[in-house]
Amino acid sequence: MSEFTYPTLSATIPLYNILIDHVENVIGDENEKVIEDVDNDESEANSGNNNENEWSQIIKNAAKICRLKLLEYYNKTNYSYLISTILDLRLKLQYYKDNEWGDELINDIQ
Repeated sequence: MSEFTYPTLSATIPLYNILIDHVENVIGDENEKVIEDVDNDESEANSGNNNENEWSQIIKNAAKICRLKLLEYYNKTNYSYLISTILDLRLKLQYYKDNEWGDELINDIQ
């Protein structure tokens, strides 16, 4: 077996970032409007649209709660996670540069 398949501490920061980005994509823009199909009967469009909007809102609310919980635990990570990411030969400091952490944060980590 390859040691690459085993989870390590250095994978924590990238995994949190992937999960948080995905959840934020699900939440999307709060002001986004649903485009209705003009060809459908008005009653069919309204009943289907209401049900779809209801499920969409339920999923968005769950994603918001998920984001809060992820950020709560993400904020509990400390320098040992950052250092392990930098020491990982696959990631190094380049991970933070590639993911646009900003020069000030990268300098603080360094």
